[in-house]
Amino acid sequence: KRESMARALLRKARAIMAVSDVRTSARLSSRTRSSRDLKTTRKTARPVHPRARGGRYSKPSQALESEAAETTSSKTTGIGGFVGFHHIGVICENLEKSVEFYRNVLGLPTDPSRPHDNLPFDGHWFSLGTETIHLMELPNPDPSDISDRPEHGGRDRHLCVAVESVADLEVTLKKNNVKYTKSKSGRPAIFFRDPDANTWECLETQPWR
Repeated sequence: KRESMARALLRKARAIMAVSDVRTSARLSSRTRSSRDLKTTRKTARPVHPRARGGRYSKPSQALESEAAETTSSKTTGIGGFVGFHHIGVICENLEKSVEFYRNVLGLPTDPSRPHDNLPFDGHWFSLGTETIHLMELPNPDPSDISDRPEHGGRDRHLCVAVESVADLEVTLKKNNVKYTKSKSGRPAIFFRDPDANTWECLETQPWR
């Protein structure tokens, strides 16, 4: 009888141990899955831009690069569907003097497709890559005296255009005694003004758009 009771107790102990092993295995399996899920979530979660969390700028993650590519490839942006610049209007006091500067110093060609006969003031159109510059002989609301403007064009209202070679442009500006300043950020860019103190920034960049 004692042997029978001992065998019964032994079977009960083994059963309890088996149940305990199953529960332990289940807990370990659950922890492993949770760890894998957490790692997957960290990998797939949308990264926070470094500037949004107060950090320094670093190379964008693949997700951010993909998002930027989608935005860049979009044909229109904003309300109304903005598609790009059509032309830039530049005010000048003496049209003849400004035309000479834009044509002979900057080497821009006249855009013959844009006649000026239907406007109530004198002007001239120049081609600038795929866009155009519209010179308009009108009273200038901005001070045209260089001494009244910031010394560095990057601190003034300015238009920025891309060029293939800043060095070549710099040689031309020096040759024609056109004052200029270089970018304070270290980028390959220079700033200069036309005869009416309108500021240009020329940035060397490849490829363009």
